[in-house]
Amino acid sequence: MRISLRVKLALVSLLLLFIPLTGFRFSELIKRDLLESRKETMLFSARAVASALSGRTGLFDRELFHSLNASRDLYLYQLSNPMRINGKTDDWQPQLEEARDFGAEHLLFSVEPYSNESLHYRHLTGVRGDYLYAIFLVTDDKIVYRQANSLRLDLSDHLQIGVEDPEGNLHHYQLTTIRPGWVNAFLMPEDLEEKIPVRVEPKIQGMWLESPGGYTLELRMPMDMVGQKLAFAIADVDDPVDRKTKALIGTAATEEREELGWLLSPSGAIEEILKSLNRPQSRVMIVDTNRRVRASFGNLAEEKATPDTDTSLLTSVSSYIYRLLAPLYRFFTQSFATEFSQPAAQPSTLDIKGVKEALLGASTVTSYVIDGGQVEIMAAIAPLKEQDSIIGAVVVEQTTNSILALQNKLIEESLTLTILVFSFGGIGLIFFASRLSARIRRLGSQAAAAISDSGQIRATILPIAARDEIGDLSRTLTTMLNQLKIQTEYREKMADNLEHEMRTPLAGISASLKNMAREMDNPPEHLTEYLNWALEDVARLEALLTAVRDATNLQEALGHDFKEDFQLNTAIDMWLTHSWRQAFPETEFVFQKPADPVTLHGDPSRIRQMLDKLVENAISFHSPGTPIEISLLENNGTLFSAPLKGVLYNAPLRGTITLTVTNQGPTIPEELQSQIFNSMVSYRQQKGSGPHLGLGLYIVRTIVEHHQGKVTVHSTRDGKGTVFTLTL
Repeated sequence: MRISLRVKLALVSLLLLFIPLTGFRFSELIKRDLLESRKETMLFSARAVASALSGRTGLFDRELFHSLNASRDLYLYQLSNPMRINGKTDDWQPQLEEARDFGAEHLLFSVEPYSNESLHYRHLTGVRGDYLYAIFLVTDDKIVYRQANSLRLDLSDHLQIGVEDPEGNLHHYQLTTIRPGWVNAFLMPEDLEEKIPVRVEPKIQGMWLESPGGYTLELRMPMDMVGQKLAFAIADVDDPVDRKTKALIGTAATEEREELGWLLSPSGAIEEILKSLNRPQSRVMIVDTNRRVRASFGNLAEEKATPDTDTSLLTSVSSYIYRLLAPLYRFFTQSFATEFSQPAAQPSTLDIKGVKEALLGASTVTSYVIDGGQVEIMAAIAPLKEQDSIIGAVVVEQTTNSILALQNKLIEESLTLTILVFSFGGIGLIFFASRLSARIRRLGSQAAAAISDSGQIRATILPIAARDEIGDLSRTLTTMLNQLKIQTEYREKMADNLEHEMRTPLAGISASLKNMAREMDNPPEHLTEYLNWALEDVARLEALLTAVRDATNLQEALGHDFKEDFQLNTAIDMWLTHSWRQAFPETEFVFQKPADPVTLHGDPSRIRQMLDKLVENAISFHSPGTPIEISLLENNGTLFSAPLKGVLYNAPLRGTITLTVTNQGPTIPEELQSQIFNSMVSYRQQKGSGPHLGLGLYIVRTIVEHHQGKVTVHSTRDGKGTVFTLTL
């Protein structure tokens, strides 16, 4: 059933009701595409950060990223509150939530089967100012204090400390008390068999308070006493008579320096590097192999928009419409929080999906929500490598607020546009339909009658005098048809005319000259030279006619070619060995090719024809004694061979093949470089021995474009040569 344009436009006016649905769908597509684009961008950023950090020699050795052990390494938290050594936990918040549990898996010694009710504890190490702080929330079913008159500290519940000082020396300390209250540590002898302390260490101070089910031990020590390794161990003595240690649970063994755990803290050096990378509205975190955050920089909050101070009438009307439709907007849009809490950088465990995969070598993008689901955060995670080993992961985070804001804006504008357009546009469309359809129908009938079924132009279009788009279209179509008709007639006759009008008399001239040479007995030497020159000129004219015929019929011939997959580097090697070096033995050829095969889908014979033209062109223009350089690149993200020396080289598109032919010699002026590939265009400062009609590079361009490629020419950087670049 035929439907007129008037009816269609009437139906279109009704379809205006579906604009909001289209807007909703479009907003979802934009949101999806933006999310995918952001994923790729963030993943690229994560990999770029990993690459930037991996290039810093010795950085990860200095920042202790190697040989980590999650069970014994200690992480130093930046404490946010002023600290008081009083045995209470209020000033440890909120960092105390990150305290680790130590129990059976950290058992260093036990005289009988271990019982969790007998001894276990929670522990956290932090820093504030110039002091290191540690807290132990110990569960102990029997507390045994030191006897007042005893010099031995190991005959009661006590804390063992093994610390490496900044010079790398190992020191042992023990801390116990005769009653709850203020305590000091004692420096122990280097010989661990000796149990009598050397002296009191007043710099290590603490508070021992009893708690339900055990006791709390809080201590501090100056940071200048602490190097890179530290370990704590809680010893449990249950029998006040024999006072033997029943169990020992520690972060690591304290006896030997090699057994201590690393003392790890956020890396200021890495954070300075992250700061220099400047990722606005995003947060970058570096995670070690223990899944602990070792460096963090950035802010997830987006910049607040500048208030609009425009007081124009259009702005006022837009604001009024927005306020009027605000309830409708809220029904269709998605709300999100613009202000939310962001925790400070701490060496806490980053427990989001993708970190584990990154530590195994895979890059991922994940997301999670905070603030009760009001804020969604996207995280791109890439492995952090040094040489061939994975030493951590890079996490780049960013909220989706800007994407949701754009989606909401599209929905709001779709709703507004629907109401306005439906109110004012429907009637206008129907009113305009009748006249418009009549003019288009008349122009379409003339265009259909202008070209026959076989594609021949048999008529023209009468131009419309109206000064509008349809009138311009009719006049353009008229001019175009006339020009096409002239060009078609000329091209159809050119090859036949040249072939018929020139080749026949040339054949007669050639035959006559050959007959004259045969019939003359012992002609003078100069006459023989004249005849040879004439025959050579006839051969040159025949070659010119052949070139013209090939160029004229090339497009039609290309349509019958058969394309196949073949290895281009192997083919060039073969052509170079069996053709070009044989044809031009005095010229040196240099072929730079990738190590892996380069496969091209095309017609090998046409590619050979194209390269023959380029090589012949390079030979005819090159300076004697200089090589012809051929370079082949496969642009899949890896550069297999470096660009030639002195060549201006632009990065090609991924998934293409780049082939360059370079010669040293006269260059092509810039004003001719864009025209040199046209038919009948040639730039030669001196005449050569062969015929030149300016068709060789035209054939090159035609074959390249037939293979969906591009060819360009420019001078080398030093201005002493020319390079032809083909992208296939």
